[in-house]
Parts: sequence; C-alpha cells; structure tokens
Amino acid sequence: MTTIVRKRLWSPQSFWFSEARWSGFLKTTAFAVRVCLSVGLALLVAFVVQLDSPMSTVTTVVIVAHPMVGALVSKSLWRVLGTVFGAGLSVAIMGCFVQSAWLYFVALALIVGLACMTASLLRLYRAYAAVLTGYTIIIVAFSSFSHPESVFMSAMMRLSDVVIGVVSTAVIFLATSPRRSQPVHRALNDAFLAVLEHAKSFHSSLTALSVADGSDFRTLPVALYDSRQAVLKKITALTPLLEYAASDNPEIKDHLSSYKMAVNQMAGVIAGYHPHWSNLHQPHTRFYEIHAYATRMLKNVIDGIRNPSWRNDPESILKTLDQGIQSLEIFEAEEMLTAASLASVHNVKNLLLALRRIIEELTEKKNRVPMRVSPYLEWPTALRNGARGILITLLATFIWYVTAWPNGPMMMMYVIAASSLLSTVPSASKASMAMAIGTVLSIPATWIYHVYVLPLISGYCLLWLSLSFFLLPGIWLQFHPKYSIGAFGYAVFFAIQSLVTNEMVYDDIALTNTWMAIICGAVLLVLVFRVFLPPNHESDANAIMRSLRRSVNLLATSSSHHLPFAEQWQGDQIQKLSRLALKLSFLSQKDRARDVLDRAFSLVSLGKLILELRQNAENPFEKKAVRMFLQDAIIRRQEITYEAFGNRTLSSGIEQIQFILKNLQEI
Repeated sequence: MTTIVRKRLWSPQSFWFSEARWSGFLKTTAFAVRVCLSVGLALLVAFVVQLDSPMSTVTTVVIVAHPMVGALVSKSLWRVLGTVFGAGLSVAIMGCFVQSAWLYFVALALIVGLACMTASLLRLYRAYAAVLTGYTIIIVAFSSFSHPESVFMSAMMRLSDVVIGVVSTAVIFLATSPRRSQPVHRALNDAFLAVLEHAKSFHSSLTALSVADGSDFRTLPVALYDSRQAVLKKITALTPLLEYAASDNPEIKDHLSSYKMAVNQMAGVIAGYHPHWSNLHQPHTRFYEIHAYATRMLKNVIDGIRNPSWRNDPESILKTLDQGIQSLEIFEAEEMLTAASLASVHNVKNLLLALRRIIEELTEKKNRVPMRVSPYLEWPTALRNGARGILITLLATFIWYVTAWPNGPMMMMYVIAASSLLSTVPSASKASMAMAIGTVLSIPATWIYHVYVLPLISGYCLLWLSLSFFLLPGIWLQFHPKYSIGAFGYAVFFAIQSLVTNEMVYDDIALTNTWMAIICGAVLLVLVFRVFLPPNHESDANAIMRSLRRSVNLLATSSSHHLPFAEQWQGDQIQKLSRLALKLSFLSQKDRARDVLDRAFSLVSLGKLILELRQNAENPFEKKAVRMFLQDAIIRRQEITYEAFGNRTLSSGIEQIQFILKNLQEI
C-alpha cells in the first residue's frame, strides 16, 4: 500500500498534472544537457588551442543553441558569415579613421544603424548575419582601441572563437538529436485541425443565428476572434519550422514546396472567415440549410483527420470532399437561387476545394514547383530600429569620449550587441526592458561566482560544472515565451562577465568597472528604445493597411497579362495579415484592434474575389465589363448592378464585392 501511494505521489502525471507538461519538462532537460555538453567541449578546445578569450566560445554556444538542429545549422552558418563580414568592416574602418575618433564613431554608428535596419527587414536567421555584422565590429575593436595595429589579430581571434563555438555546438547536437519528420508532420496536422475547428465553429454560429439578430458588420462572437488569432499564430509559426527542418532533414526538404503551399492554403481559409459573411443572413431562404451542410461536412473531415494514419490513405477524406463539392454544384445549378444564396453556396464550395488542395499538398508524393512569395518589407519598423542603433551608438561613444572611462568600450559593446539583437524581435521596445532586466540579474550571479565559487576551482571539470550550473537558469528559460529575452540576456552576459582566462587574474576593480558599464548600458538601452524613440504600433498597423489597399487597387486596375497567381498574391498578403495581427496585439483597445483586423481580412477576401472574377470571365466582353465594374466600384466607389452580367458565378461574386465595399470605410 505504501509503495502504491509513493508511486502515485512521484509519477509524472501527479507531479506535473498533465502529460504535456511532463513532456515539455523532458524536452527542456534534454536541450539544457546538450547545451552544457557543448559548453564543455567549446571551453576545452579553447583552452587546448590557448585562445586569449575562451569564454567567447561559451557565449557563441549559448547564442546559437536551438532545440531544432536545422535552426542551429542555419543560425550557425549565418553567424559565421556575419562574423567574417563584421570583422572585415572593423579592420577597414579602424584603418580609415585611426587618426580621427569622431569620424570613427560616426562610421561605426552608421554601420550599426544599417545592420539594425537590415536585421528588421530580413526573415529567419538571415537577419542574424546583419546582427553579427553590427556587433562584431565593436567586439573586434574592443581590445584594439589602445593599440589599433592589433585590430587584425583581434579579428582573427574573434573568428576563431565563433568557429570553435559553432562547431562544438553542431557536433554535440548532431550526435545527440535524431532527425525525425514526425514533429513537423504533427505540427502541420495540428494546424490543419485548428483551421477545420475554426471553420466549423464559424458555420455553427451562423447556423444558430436567428432572424431577429440583425448583427452588424464586423461583429463576431469574441470566442471566434480569439480562435482566429490563435490559429493564425499557429499557422505563422509553421513557416520557420519547415525552413529549419528542411535544412537537415531530406524528407522534409523533398516536400518543402508542397508543405509551404498547404500552409498558404490554410492561411487563406482563415482569411476567408470574417464578418462579411453577415450579408448572407439577411436572411435568405437557404441560409441555414447551406451552413448546416457546411458544418456536417467539416465534422466528417475532422473525424477523418483525427485518425493518426490518415496521411497514408487520404482517399476516404478526399471522396467525402468530392461528394460535398458535387452536391454543392447541383445545388448551385438551381434556377431559383437568389444572388445571396448563390454567394453562400459559392463560398462553401470554395472552402471544400481549398481543403481538398491542402490534403493533396500534405500527402503529395512528389515535390511541387516552388511558388515565389516576396517577403514583406516592413520599412517603418526597420527605419525606427536603424535610427535607434545610430542614436544609442553615438550616445555610448560620446559618454566614453567625454568621461575617458576605461570601461567605456564595454558599455559600447553591450549597447551595440543588445540593439542589434533586439532588432530581430517583433517589439524591440517591449523586449528592451526584459533584456535589460536579464542582463542586470547576471551581475549578482557573476559576483557570487567570482567571490565564492571561482577561487575554489582547481581543474577543468569543476570549471565546466560550475559554469553550467550558473548558466542553467538562462538556458532553461530561453524558450519560455514570457522570459525568453531576459533569460537570453542573463546567459549571454553572464558568460561575457565571467572573465575566465587561461591564466586567471582576479581584479575586483576591473570587475566592478565591468558591472558599472553593463548597468549604464542597460539604462541607455531602455531610454533609447522606450523613451527617446518609442514604438508606434498604431502607425505601423496603418502602414500595413495602406499596403493591403494598394495591393487590392492594383488587382482592379492591372491588365490581365500582369495579374499574379491567386496563391502567390494570397501568400504575399498573408504575411501582411500576420504582421498586422502582431502589431495590433500590442494595442490596449482590443475592440479597435478587432475592427482593424476585420477590415484587413475583408480586404484580402476582396482581392481574392477580384482575381476570381477576372479569371472566370468567359469572353472579351465579360472581361472588359468586369474590369470596368471593378475600376468604378473600387476606385471611384460607384455602384454597378450585377444584373448586367449574364454569368451567374460573376453575379454572386459581384454581390459579395458590393457588400464588402459598402461596409469598408475606405479603399
């Protein structure tokens, strides 16, 4: 009896309350162990080859380590490239402006600002090359301000530190991390299920509406708004996951284009669900019947997708969808349908066609031809981060120049490195406080380590174990969304402040100066990012909305020869939607945020309808008439009745376009 009670008390389920939490604990533990092993290997190699700054290899390990091996490989590659480029620039500007401190400071500030701006524009770990270019310059120059002639050797030493850290981390993670496709397939499956559940909830809520509801435009149940945000976030996270997995997994690489297209189609399904559907519960006679049928179809598809082996035999699900599409085509052919009823049928049929394409892409045996989607360049944020990089560099160099503080270069190194790293996060202003707090927390940890631990170290093994113990909080919390930036700052700058060298020299004055430089740098970071150049998320959101409007207007006015493919255009706009949702999440007025996001989703649906109308026109007269209608209705906002078009598909599309235009405040 006692044994049974003890087992229950210490079982994973009783201790962590859920299997998912226990699984997350095991994954984090495995990651932390790998990082500590990488730290040990990098430190050992640094001591063997007699590097002047062995802790730089530890810093590299902490920065490049990632649970996904593909992300680690990508991050490491771009880190090495950025270090090489930054080291070259450091030698160049030191050689050009060695006789003029202020010209050197201005050149440094401009390069750091350009690096911050580029890091904000690029995606994934390509941005990391720009980050490294920015702060490698000051790291290389840090030890060469007193002796400029040594800058080349400093650059070579920095490159050696980075290469040893990168290679050590790659060796440990590649040796201990199996290449498995199941996590990627599971993530794709979960996202697809989330899309299906959101669509079913939408149709169920429309089915439950009564005639007396009289719901206004841009009014949905709050649960549907929350669901839409959660699903869009989950879909957005799939793109980097696929990119990283493809870099070291041949199976994922062979199907990367197909999987990306499936993700694009999932986002397109979510983009189609917004309150413009409220025009279809005015109500027409077939409204409830159509949406009840859509709910039943989605339930059948969800039941099929929940089967773990559905990817091996998707034919039954495809057959269900084909039957639904055929039924809707028969329903669509009825002569008595009103334009609103026809629009309802048309929307549900497009939904089933999109679901069929998603399933085909997820189960495709051969890779498709890659579809080019241009990255969305968010210039307002990039220019703001570039200005922050210039300003904080000039302020730090000015303080050092005026005070002649011996540890001024350490403050410069901190603010430039932190500014460059913050340029890659969604909200650099919000993250700057977390980065500063994490960095400051590393100071008491460094003090305890230097005073009570380091003097007792008598060998390499004890040094490695003690460093791993103090780095563990930063490693453990690095991938926790709430504490990740602060934990990252703690781990990186604890390693920098540790000052472990091949021949240990204990200098309390130098250590105190280093702490003061870090504290001053943290204060300067928060001032620049939150006070001097604060964020303007509402302005950024308005800029994205203007970009969406321009894209829709261009579809209405372009010639038929210059129209983009529907999937390509949709992929371009989905990037804007995800960035817009992120910007709006920082606003305090949630009702206004939902209203703006509804308008954005309506604009994307409007663009898809425009492309569909122009592609479905069957003869030159229809093509010209459709283009005239779109130019008049969208550019000059003049109403043209859809009865002028004989094509019933065009009529239903124009019905929806007129409703969206009537409820959008401006185009």
